[in-house]
Amino acid sequence: MKTLIHEIGVIDQQGLKHPVNFQAGLNVVTGKSSTGKSALIEIFDYCFGSDENTIPKGVITNSAAIYYVALAVDEQDMVIARDPNLATKAFFRRVDAFDSEEIDREYFSSSYFRPLNEFKKHLRDFFLDIDDVDESLAARANRRFNQKAPTPSVRSFTSFMLQHQNLVANKHALFYRFDEKEKRDQAIEHTKIFLGLVDQKFFHLSQEKERLSTDVKRLERQKETNKRTSESYKQKVAPVLSQLYALMGFKDEPISLTKVLQHPQDAKDQLDSIIVAEKIVHSSDAMTQRYEQLKLARNQKTSELRKLQRQAASINKHIQEEELFVENVKRFNSPQNVHISATVCPFCHTEKDNLRQSAEKLQQAITKVSGNLAQARPMKAKFQSSLIEVQRDTEIVSKLLTDLNQQIAEIEKVNQQLAEQKSLYESIIMQKAKLFALLDTLNMADDAELDGEIKKLKRKLKKITDALKEYDVQKGLAAASLKVNEYMASIGSHFEFEASYKPVNLHFSFETFDLYHLTPENEKIYLRSMGSGANWLYCHITLFLALHKYFVELGSKCAIPSILFLDQPTQVYFPNFNRDISASFDEQKSQEAAQRVGNERSIDEDIKAVENLFSRLSIYCEELQSKYGFSPQLIVTDHADNLSLSNGVKFESLVNGNRWRSRGLINPVPYR
Repeated sequence: MKTLIHEIGVIDQQGLKHPVNFQAGLNVVTGKSSTGKSALIEIFDYCFGSDENTIPKGVITNSAAIYYVALAVDEQDMVIARDPNLATKAFFRRVDAFDSEEIDREYFSSSYFRPLNEFKKHLRDFFLDIDDVDESLAARANRRFNQKAPTPSVRSFTSFMLQHQNLVANKHALFYRFDEKEKRDQAIEHTKIFLGLVDQKFFHLSQEKERLSTDVKRLERQKETNKRTSESYKQKVAPVLSQLYALMGFKDEPISLTKVLQHPQDAKDQLDSIIVAEKIVHSSDAMTQRYEQLKLARNQKTSELRKLQRQAASINKHIQEEELFVENVKRFNSPQNVHISATVCPFCHTEKDNLRQSAEKLQQAITKVSGNLAQARPMKAKFQSSLIEVQRDTEIVSKLLTDLNQQIAEIEKVNQQLAEQKSLYESIIMQKAKLFALLDTLNMADDAELDGEIKKLKRKLKKITDALKEYDVQKGLAAASLKVNEYMASIGSHFEFEASYKPVNLHFSFETFDLYHLTPENEKIYLRSMGSGANWLYCHITLFLALHKYFVELGSKCAIPSILFLDQPTQVYFPNFNRDISASFDEQKSQEAAQRVGNERSIDEDIKAVENLFSRLSIYCEELQSKYGFSPQLIVTDHADNLSLSNGVKFESLVNGNRWRSRGLINPVPYR
């Protein structure tokens, strides 16, 4: 997102204003130690919604009544601020056009202060239009109080914007706030949003896809349940209905089993008119045929049952044998020594060792066999699984056999009753009553209606799935990583990496946020394994310049502000400058040169490296401004001064009055 800081400042307790003005492109704030250079990045961070005030304690914190930042977001000017005495609130004020002359103590009216969480959400709305980032409503339901997933925060932006003094050349960390796992994970998770790969519609579509998929699965489970229920009803009703038809002497079914199950109440009405004494076919052998069929089926099921019982017995035997085998293997010990007497010829007294060689081979074979036995894979678990399957099949066949026996017994009972001169119709009426009692318990669902609902949901689901295909997040992140890697190759080629890392081949992943140098042998060398502070510094600089170049290329699609703070990047060349109290940079350079002895690198070589660094930063901004119409705003706070840049830009134009050798951020220091 095109963003520009106009001014960072402090209103002291006497009401005096201490502003630092910035311009587009590269800005340099230079000066000696303890003047407040590093405080600028902390003031920005605090005003940008940090819960913690990390502004260095001293003159600034003792003097400050208000910290403020004036900035433009996509050409909308605003002022954000913090009162150190109101830790839980922050100031926000939109303006038509920022005018530094308007900023004074009265400007920060209490009516513009709002709770910090509300402030961060309000500020976020200038960069992002998103309210719900849950892809799964089921996951939300599992959270305490049904809470939404954390939405992107402006605080995640700072990981891409701020390179503090202790971070800019750190070999263990690349990104600000990534030492806290929760914040790191959120920033990585929300990157697809920041890069414009997904929007609010994506999350709503994902939620709807999950909901529809759940409904389809529920209806399909219901259909499967109905199918099993139908099969259960069929097994209960079929023999009773067949027995009834056989008693009536019907060769053909007047009403099929399927129709009876589909419309049980209609079937009862029809059967009332069919199952009457007048329609009994006394000469039919239907009962006899059914009786023979049932006996044949019983014989088949009996055979199946016996086979399953034999399988179970065999498997049990194998399990017992393996248990015995394992126990024996545990007790088995191969011989450690073999004692063999040599054979001697009684005539020539020649000693033969053939027996010894054979014994040694035997010992080796025994050792190998015992080793193989000890390493043999156990089969008990497989046998037990097979046994369970056989037992389940046995239960099913046993139940079917019981049902068949019951049906055969019923026919034999009817035949016995007829032999005793009892009425056939009486048996028929009893069978009919039994059938009707079963039909009254049926509750068959209409699968046609279920099928229609499932098809309707699947059509909706396909539309949503097709819409989500337009958001190929993995492909988008991979393409973004390739772009950044391409930019790093170009940017890194101009920096002074050690010879062993030239040409530098840095690779970065938006999915893991890892950075490594890939050697010609395809070995990945991560930042932590690289030697020298210069390598660490240039890895940071190269990566963040490449990232912001990609952000600029994305334009308004990218939510990340086009601002990058680099706090004291030259410390790897001038480690003693943290005690810089000289009146000029040249004086400090002379002192540094005098302190270097022996084979230490000369101060002039380091100055050349520093001049190259600032030259590349300036060229970077010029190139992006020329190509895209705007450049990220780079704010560098450092000791370096009066540098000669290779692109002809005057260093003084970058400093733009922000030289603090005879003053500091608080100037003059208020009398207390």
